[in-house]
Amino acid sequence: MTEPLESVPTPLTRMPTGVPGLDEVLNGGLFRGGIYIVAGSPGAGKTILGSQICCEHVRRGGQATFVTLLAETHGRMLANLQTLSFFDASFVGSSLQYVSGFAALESGGLAGLLELLRQTIRKHKTGLLVLDGMLTTGLIARSDVDYKKFIHELQTWVSVLGCTVLFLTSARGPEPSTPEHTMVDGIIELRAHPTGMQSLRELRVSKFRGSAYLEGAHAYRITSGGVRLYPRMEIALPRRSSGTASARRVSIGCEPLDQLLGGGVREGSTTLLVGSSGSGKTVLGLQFLAAGIALEERVLHFGFYEPAQDLTAKAERLGFPFESAAARGLFHMVWQPPAEQILDELGYHLLAAVRASGARRLFIDGLVGFKEAAYSERLAGFFAVLSHELANLNVTTVITEETRELFVRKIEIPTSGVSATFHNILFLRQVEKGSELLRLLTVMKTRDSAHDRGLYQLQLTDHGVELGERFTTSEAILTGVSESRWSQATAGQAEAGRAGAGQAGGKATGDD
Repeated sequence: MTEPLESVPTPLTRMPTGVPGLDEVLNGGLFRGGIYIVAGSPGAGKTILGSQICCEHVRRGGQATFVTLLAETHGRMLANLQTLSFFDASFVGSSLQYVSGFAALESGGLAGLLELLRQTIRKHKTGLLVLDGMLTTGLIARSDVDYKKFIHELQTWVSVLGCTVLFLTSARGPEPSTPEHTMVDGIIELRAHPTGMQSLRELRVSKFRGSAYLEGAHAYRITSGGVRLYPRMEIALPRRSSGTASARRVSIGCEPLDQLLGGGVREGSTTLLVGSSGSGKTVLGLQFLAAGIALEERVLHFGFYEPAQDLTAKAERLGFPFESAAARGLFHMVWQPPAEQILDELGYHLLAAVRASGARRLFIDGLVGFKEAAYSERLAGFFAVLSHELANLNVTTVITEETRELFVRKIEIPTSGVSATFHNILFLRQVEKGSELLRLLTVMKTRDSAHDRGLYQLQLTDHGVELGERFTTSEAILTGVSESRWSQATAGQAEAGRAGAGQAGGKATGDD
């Protein structure tokens, strides 16, 4: 017999989960008194997520109960949880209860389990109930009607008491016709997405009554601190009306190059340095940071392949005082080891480093670190939002991008789709002329600003990058081979020689 309920339901209020990133996806957390499914295959992290939410609820002064059906024993579960930093064994038995519900389910069916849950909630004044092994209840239910009745009665009870319920289940994705999926207030799915030899964990919210939420897939990790979610930056970062480069000009660190750019780059802009290996991209980026240090600005280097000791040694050889600047709090460096990364994790880490350092200049060396972390065609949208957020922070950014080959006939940005997101693009090349390689630079793009379109020699000196005079003596220089203008007499002699070679026994190739 159902107990009469005399209380009047209160308006919906949020219960934060405390899981990093999850409350942002849920637009503030779960609703008190709601029932939610957390679905995922074995090993997806359901038990860890449920336990983490329990511990965070208790830490805020609430009472939580974790009910298991046909799952691992409580002793084994607690032994595993003690390896995670969010778990506090002192909670167990006081504000966090562990209850086995299978005996009640086996002897009394769904009605017996429902009565056990009611008694437990009432006895411990439970504000959060986790039921692990929900798949078992569906198997024992005599019919879909009985299963719906069980969920409905539990839903009615907990909504009045303000107790939030999580059903953990290993059932595959939501089926619209199944009772539990149609009746609950929300469904959170945990998946493993294969990307080549890697496996990326993703969380999706496929249903959430009463609120907007961040749709689509969001990457997560299971760490020593529990589940850490990284909301997809393209939809998670705020779109504010600012986020555009200001009219104020910032020196890139080389005065002649500043003149080519119309007086420097705009504050808050993002500049892409494209070039082959050894063309001077990193040196120019370091020089950009050194120019900021000279003005007592805080700067940040964010790199992937050059450890801190190698970078600072290179800077000191060029006369850039990064070590002394670091001691004064002006120079900051974040080095990301070239290992498997999550794109959004890199983005949030970068923004956190910018905010913590108070940097006004940022050098990212290079774009390849983000490309290797991107598992789909996200990079263009990702960088559009990232550059927008950096502009909101008044950060002027320089990023390097390496061309695929040292010498190419077709000039293009190696990463498709990203060129539109950058305010400025500088192209650096090494070209062959005679018996030596020359370094050349040209400004390919500046947004909303005039710039010099000439081609200039670039020299790497003991104190950084220097820009030479305009290069005017060759044609097709950007293709990698310097083709000097011949005189008419020399051209005629060459043509006669090719004709003679053809008569002697064959045609000359078009590339001779």
